[in-house]
Amino acid sequence: MSVVRLEGVWKRFGNVVAVREVDLQLPRGGLTVLLGPSGCGKTTTLRMIAGLESVSEGRILIADREVTHLDPKDRNIAMVFQNYALYPHKSVRENLGFGLKIRGVPAAEIESRVASASRLLGLSELLERRPKQLSGGQMQRVALGRAIVRDAEVFLLDEPLSNLDAKLRVQMREEIYKLHRRISKSMIYVTHDQVEAMTLADQIVIMRDGRVQQVGSPLEIFDRPANVYVAGFIGSPEMNLLDLRATGGTLKSRACTVQGERLRGLVEGTTLKVGIRPDHVEVLADSASASATGWLDVEVVEHLGTTTLLVGPFDDQRLRVLTGRASVRPGDRLPVRLPADRLHLFDSGTGLRIEEPSSLKKRSPG
Repeated sequence: MSVVRLEGVWKRFGNVVAVREVDLQLPRGGLTVLLGPSGCGKTTTLRMIAGLESVSEGRILIADREVTHLDPKDRNIAMVFQNYALYPHKSVRENLGFGLKIRGVPAAEIESRVASASRLLGLSELLERRPKQLSGGQMQRVALGRAIVRDAEVFLLDEPLSNLDAKLRVQMREEIYKLHRRISKSMIYVTHDQVEAMTLADQIVIMRDGRVQQVGSPLEIFDRPANVYVAGFIGSPEMNLLDLRATGGTLKSRACTVQGERLRGLVEGTTLKVGIRPDHVEVLADSASASATGWLDVEVVEHLGTTTLLVGPFDDQRLRVLTGRASVRPGDRLPVRLPADRLHLFDSGTGLRIEEPSSLKKRSPG
């Protein structure tokens, strides 16, 4: 059951279209992440849900109630901003309870909700401090606590960790994950960080140029990207994307050949965009192996501890290979194999995923 629905939602700023015909159903009790690069429309979408931006076209429903034209205060939502937005002259206790106070909530209930949120977030010993006496992580917990005391239908979080250093981001990511499981509230979380999205989300919405590219669980999107854009965006190191041509039941470029039963349905002469994760590329021990796809000319070696990332030319393209700890140096030439069952096939024209090579028979060879 959805808690938030967007139906044909557009947002225009003059002649600039920021969000284009977005249709979404966000599950009740789930944590949905709106993911994409700067300018993709994710924050604008969140702000329309919150009522901080008007909707140019379409409608928004929260808990089956249309809120398209309602003020933010009438939508039963709570928002956590990127910049904390704490009152510097008020204590933590006062910051947590201020929103309830101006809504006329009785003092005893405010105290009860503040105490409950403080225990949940580990703020009980900080209630009399001012924001300037807090660390970045503590201020973010106060911002989260101010939302929690609202007991809202939906919590909206706009890049809440972007102002924290790397170590604190990891800690707060864990805190948000545990918090969501404890309070069982619906959350919509905006970020450009795919690691945050993959680790936090029940559902990811990937956006580009104001359009939704794919909606699904983290593993669904990772394992079956809907198009070339999603394939290149999700994954670190990012997926290799190669231009290969179908020839005699194989995929080829100038000096590499990918073989496999799965490829026999390809139409002769069809050019495809072929994706493979760096950790799925196999480095072969035997340079004379008949199973070799081609050769990697190593230019960059990144030792990552338990793994090694190798980067360099592969035929006339570029390949990233993630392997175990390896004694490889720039300048080495390695035989590699691209297993056919690990490949992601995309239409070179539309960029869309091809589930079965045989589906290309309906297309004109290109």
